[in-house]
Parts: sequence; C-alpha cells; structure tokens
Amino acid sequence: MAAFLAAAPPGESAEDQAAVRAILEETRAELKMPGLRAAVRFPDGRVVRAAVGLADREANLPLDDSVRMPGGSTGKTFVAALTMLLVEDGVLSLDDPASKWLGDREWYRRLPNADDIRVRHLLSHSAGLGDYPGTMRFRIRMVWRAIRRGGRFEPEELIGFVDRKQLYPVGRGYAYTDAGYLVLGKVIEAATGRAYYDLLRERILEPHGLDEIGLQDRSVLPDIAPGYTMGARNLREDGTMKFDPSSEWTGGGLTTNPTMLVRFYGALAEGRIVQPASLAEMLAGGWPDPATPDRHYGFGLFVHDGGASFGHGGMWPGYRTHVRHYAESGITVAVQTNRDGRLDMQAVVDRIGSSVEP
Repeated sequence: MAAFLAAAPPGESAEDQAAVRAILEETRAELKMPGLRAAVRFPDGRVVRAAVGLADREANLPLDDSVRMPGGSTGKTFVAALTMLLVEDGVLSLDDPASKWLGDREWYRRLPNADDIRVRHLLSHSAGLGDYPGTMRFRIRMVWRAIRRGGRFEPEELIGFVDRKQLYPVGRGYAYTDAGYLVLGKVIEAATGRAYYDLLRERILEPHGLDEIGLQDRSVLPDIAPGYTMGARNLREDGTMKFDPSSEWTGGGLTTNPTMLVRFYGALAEGRIVQPASLAEMLAGGWPDPATPDRHYGFGLFVHDGGASFGHGGMWPGYRTHVRHYAESGITVAVQTNRDGRLDMQAVVDRIGSSVEP
C-alpha cells in the first residue's frame, strides 16, 4: 500500500517526507501492521507527516494523518501538564498530601500509604500503589461486562481493585500504575471543583489549537480508525469495544494523531504549555532507579539521559502510540499504528528522529 500522502504539502520537505515514508513502509511490512503513520516537528514549527497502509482492512480504506486513534497513556503527559499549571496557579502544591483533598473518601482511605502520598508521588508513579489491569478481580469483572456488551468502569471502581498492601514506602520506588493517575484525576477535580476534561480543554487543548484531539468521554468514540488485536477488529458493529474507552479517563483518555502529539510536545518543550521551571521539575522529578541511571519516570514523562530526550508511549487494545522530543536537535517525533502487541515503537521513533535534519 502506497503512502496516503503522495506529495509533500506546502511547508513540508519532500526529502524528509520520503525518508519518513520509507521507514514506515519497511516497518509496517516487517511487523505486519495494518497501518502506520508518523509526524515530525522541527524547531521552526514545520511538521512533516506520512502515513502508510490501511486505516480499515475490511473497507480497504487507506490510513491518513487526520483520523484519530486512542493514544493510550500518552494522555498522562497532558494530565501532568495540567497539574503543573494548577501548581503554578497556587491551586495545588507538589507536596500537597492527596489526603488533603481525598481523605474523606472511603475508597481513598483503603489505599496503601494513604496518609503519606503526595501529588508528586502520583505524578511519578512513586506512591507505592499497585495497579488494576493485572488483578483477578478486574479481569473477571471486565470479562463479565464484555459478555454483557460493555459498561463503563468508574474511576473509584478501578482504584478499588488495587491491592491494599504497599509495593514500597512512598517515594522509595517506582511502579507504573494507571490507578495512581486516576487518583491524581480525583485530586485535580477536588482541588478545583471542575471536571478534568473541561479544565484540559480550557487550559491546554483550545489555547494551543489542539483541535484534533478528542476526549474519551463516551462509550462510542467518533471519527476513529478501527484497531486490530491479534488480527481481529476491535470495534463491534455498533462502534463499542470490549473495554469501554471512557473508563480510561486520566489514565490516558484521549484520541489523537501524530501531528497533535508533536505539536503538544513541541509547545511543552518550548515553555508554551507550562513555564520552563515547571518543565524542569517534570523532568527532574520522580524516583531515580540506581539500576537504570540513564532513564527514569519524571512527572508524566519518561526521561532519558538527564533530559536529553523525553516522551511517552501508549497502548489501547488495538492501537500503539509513541512520542519523543529530542532536546539537542529540537525535533519531536510521534508514531501511531492500529494494531497492538509487542512492538518497539520507541525504536521506530528513534530511527525516524535520526533520519531527518533540523
């Protein structure tokens, strides 16, 4: 399948687009992806896009850059950025105990380390909390709901699947946890008295022209490409999925495309989303694992080589996404495919990043 974009649009380099497209074609064929697409943003704001393969196998529709796909955990960077804006406003502090805002909620009191968790620990997955996807209780409940044709999980319900035993003392380790970001979403709403999605739209999406990012606030997501899990289409005839996408919320909770991701990350890196001092805290925060001194999880970001590059991956059943910003070159790269499974999307991003010149 030829790339959807046959010629570079105005402002895009035909040479760079050809280089990106060649990498996508080779990768798609090697990894048997239905479709694969990428966007590269340069320091001057130019964006080069390419898409190859199919958005919809059954309808034989080619993939383009504009159709949306669930971005999975790439949405956590948006949650972290909004949190830092609230810190800048004085509404929140990184050292606020989560119990300051949620201590009267019974579901919160059942969490391990409930008295010691602070906002910074939720941002960096260092609160000692487990997660829900691997628990037997969640799996049984999810299968039951899938059989009954769906049903949203409320955040408190997903948080309730977390084991009550701490993984480690607060701030003394790292364990990636969607549940922790759901707790953070509840902190944001309690501190502001506003809905998370409303705040995200007002503070980040609308001011920065990220109008092709959608909110996963409903069971049937509009204007998305179907995804494929082990070759099987993930969308039912009525547009629903086995796991209701509105359940993800602040664990990710956004549909997007590569262009929107590189524009957001470019604005973040350039100090146009949060202040430079806030970005520095996002990069420096978190628990440094002595076993991996070259990388750690900051606040909503995987940070490499002390901030030389930073980004985030995302997975939703049927989709994989990855975005990364390279500080030295100022280049930002995002890739997205409509299949899931074991795919080294970071390697694809790195290969594209090294193939173009700023």
